Amino acid sequence: MNLCQLLQTERRALIDEWVRQLSRTISARYRERALAELRETVARAYDGNYSVICDHDWQPIEDFIVFITRLRLERGFSLSEVQKAFGIFRVILLRRLPLVFQGEELVSALLAVNNSVDVTINRFSEYFQGKHEEEMRGFLENLEGKVKERTEQLYNSENRYRTLVEEISDGYFVCYQGRLIFANRALGRMLGRRSERLVGKSFAELFAGGDEELTAALDREVFATEALKADGSRFPVEIKLNQVQYDGLPALAGVCRDIVERMALARRELENERLLVIGRVATVFAHEIRNSLSSIKVNVRVLQRRLELVENDKRRMGIILRDIEKLDRLLRDTLLFSRPLEINPQLYDLNLLLAAAVQRFEARLAASGIRVILELDENLSKLKVDCGSMEIVFDNLIVNAIEALAESAHKQLSVRTLRSSDEERGYGLEVVVADSGCGLGDAELGQIFQPFYTTKKNGIGLGLSNVFRVVEQHGGFITVTSELARGTVFKVWLPCLKP
Repeated sequence: MNLCQLLQTERRALIDEWVRQLSRTISARYRERALAELRETVARAYDGNYSVICDHDWQPIEDFIVFITRLRLERGFSLSEVQKAFGIFRVILLRRLPLVFQGEELVSALLAVNNSVDVTINRFSEYFQGKHEEEMRGFLENLEGKVKERTEQLYNSENRYRTLVEEISDGYFVCYQGRLIFANRALGRMLGRRSERLVGKSFAELFAGGDEELTAALDREVFATEALKADGSRFPVEIKLNQVQYDGLPALAGVCRDIVERMALARRELENERLLVIGRVATVFAHEIRNSLSSIKVNVRVLQRRLELVENDKRRMGIILRDIEKLDRLLRDTLLFSRPLEINPQLYDLNLLLAAAVQRFEARLAASGIRVILELDENLSKLKVDCGSMEIVFDNLIVNAIEALAESAHKQLSVRTLRSSDEERGYGLEVVVADSGCGLGDAELGQIFQPFYTTKKNGIGLGLSNVFRVVEQHGGFITVTSELARGTVFKVWLPCLKP
């Protein structure tokens, strides 16, 4: 029997012994492997060694080296563990061969086995090491890729965060030990400084109340204070603080909101509520007084016709009637302002309404020495308006002109109508009431339609406000231009269908 015959004859017993020693002696990792797997891998190693020893064919053992290297690397085996596994084949045959062979046959058999195992272990070691290094390079490259990817994600995340913080309209700052270590652009705009120059400033330099306010604020979620601008002015702000970690430091992050408009709105709401109450009270009084005035006016007119008054008494009676009418207009304006405006549009000739308004004031205009120029476009088409509301508009504009002309040397009132088209609103009619009176300054023009704004000693400032409301309710608009000592021009534009 030669070595090859022995390896064939005792193949199963030798493989069993190899598996037994492998599962008991090499390492815990081998002991954890299933016997079926060990038997399969040992059988392939055994057959590979046989091909080397008996057929001088290295291909089977080379294929096995590739296979076992991948398998053991996946399971985390070390190089020495697998080398020892290959060496078991030599240990087993070192014990078995002396029992079968002697002399030269034994030496030859031992050399063949030893050569096969050594070359196998060397080739495996080189391959395993190469694969291991390749795997490590892949791991490092993958790790570098992941680090690069994570760094990019972190950079993008930081950019998104910075964009959000920088683009919000509220001011944002981070404060450490009473000093700002970060401020966004919005806070810089609020305080009239560059945001970079806010860094290093103390909280007390930028907000009223200083450090005490900051300390007390920790017990409150939101608190109101005043911010200090670079020019020394102050404005109200609302600040919300949170305790945060910033660059590893225990800091306070604050959101600062400008509440100037909110406070102004609150004041306006309070003022509106106050005016609403006043309006309700005034409505009650105005209604009652107007009823009495109507009765007085009727009876005075009756007496005026029946009594034979001398010259001065006639003048006094005229003064009484004029003042009654003045009070009546004031009360009418008050009542109109204090309740929702309701209109009932009907087709009217605007020229007739305007001419009637001038006629109503004919006596007063004449008494005031005012020259009236009436230019009415005869081609105007009728338009839908509320007659009573339009009387208020025209009466107020004429009265306003009469009063503006009181101190003028050249007293002229021009009233005219014309067709007009507005690019945005389309076709319409225009009423122009112009006087050569004292005129208005820019400050007065800006407030002239505001309720209760007046420059007159005896006015209450509701006439033009009501004019504005009536015109707006009809879908039109009113404009005013004026020049001091040269006069004022009101233009009322009302929409109508194109003829």
